[in-house]
Amino acid sequence: MTAAAVRHRLRPPVPWRFQVARLYAPFVNFSIAGLVGCGWAYAGLTKTSHPGGEWTALWLSVLGAAVLMKVALAAGPVFAGPDRVFWVLSTPVSRGALLRPRFLWLLAAGAAVGAGWPAVVSGIVGAVVPPVAAAGAGSACGVAVVAGAVVLQWVRVRPQGWLSGLAGLAVVALLVPLWAGSGGGLLGTAGFPVRPGGWAGVIGAAWVVAIGLAVVAAAALRSLRRSDLAAGGALAGVARVSVSWFDLALLGAVLAERRARALGRVKSVRLRGSRLVVLAWTDALRLRRTPNAALVWAALLPAPALVSVGWEGAVVPAVHLVAAFLATDRLAAGLKFVCRSPAMRRALGLPDRQLRLAHLVFPAFGAIVWCAVTAAFTPHVSAVNALVSAVGAVAVVHRIATRPPIDYGAAVIDFGVFGPTPLGLVVQFSRGPALLAVLGLVQLAL
Repeated sequence: MTAAAVRHRLRPPVPWRFQVARLYAPFVNFSIAGLVGCGWAYAGLTKTSHPGGEWTALWLSVLGAAVLMKVALAAGPVFAGPDRVFWVLSTPVSRGALLRPRFLWLLAAGAAVGAGWPAVVSGIVGAVVPPVAAAGAGSACGVAVVAGAVVLQWVRVRPQGWLSGLAGLAVVALLVPLWAGSGGGLLGTAGFPVRPGGWAGVIGAAWVVAIGLAVVAAAALRSLRRSDLAAGGALAGVARVSVSWFDLALLGAVLAERRARALGRVKSVRLRGSRLVVLAWTDALRLRRTPNAALVWAALLPAPALVSVGWEGAVVPAVHLVAAFLATDRLAAGLKFVCRSPAMRRALGLPDRQLRLAHLVFPAFGAIVWCAVTAAFTPHVSAVNALVSAVGAVAVVHRIATRPPIDYGAAVIDFGVFGPTPLGLVVQFSRGPALLAVLGLVQLAL
């Protein structure tokens, strides 16, 4: 039996009419996203870059590459579900031949993300690199990141700590021109030390590295084990179910379990004080054992200031509110866990109001610090805007955390034009986002 025969058995052929019907919705979604992206890129290419824009573009690219590598390593990146794992490991069919199509799709996705990333950067800081050169070098970097992740998967090295440190360094580097004053006065406007004709050499060198890593990664497919393939398959299945049911609680639980397994064991600490003090201190311990939450909190610090560079000043306060909510939400893991676990609340033996208050201490403190720091160097954000963002972020996080379990038997109404609409689910999922939208309008009015 060949690899093609195995793929045919795992995925029987589907009539072309059904394939077209399945591709219709993704085609519409990608078309809308593509048109929005083209408008963003055109606005960036026609905008004059601000002083220090080259520095910002460089470290934004480093941050994007580190995040892409972390996401790829979290998913494998080459993974296989339970049905495919049997054929990969228990048959004489070539393991590399069975995994090669997925690997090629991953390389294509990395190249597409890398080619589109310069458009995102140009929409923020303007065109600092010729568009063709930026797309060519970006696609090569995307391929290199994905292929490098496969090589790391093969050698079983998990450099998550190093990648987190690199992302933190990129965030600090982005804050340097913002703290220095308008447009990064300490950095000047020297630009990248590359002549216009030298970009061909840069792109060629980037593709040589990318192709070399891709060749090594393709050869490494034959040596991947069950432990390398199964973890990513389970995560992909859970993510698919969570997105289909519009509930990310299942995905969050699986990610928390993976983090706990990665820790292995922790040193017990005796907690002293009242119950409220102990519960608040457990949030600090939880934050120390999950450093990615603090990394995301810090990575969002330059976001409003970067938006103020590329967009109109009127929308900056609303963006500041959304970023403050995202940063605060990363610190509210304890609040979500307690609110969604009736058994834990009964075991703690405290009223629900006191439990929520104790687990709101660190999210509220993080929101206040985040808003105070960002208001110091973000244009168009006043002290009143920062206060509204801090209070609003805590209120939205609390409202989302205390949301009752989703009832999927809610009412569905057919309006005729839009088809059956699950109004009950829309109302349930609007608890929190609706308040965020109202507060965003308040920020725009201030």
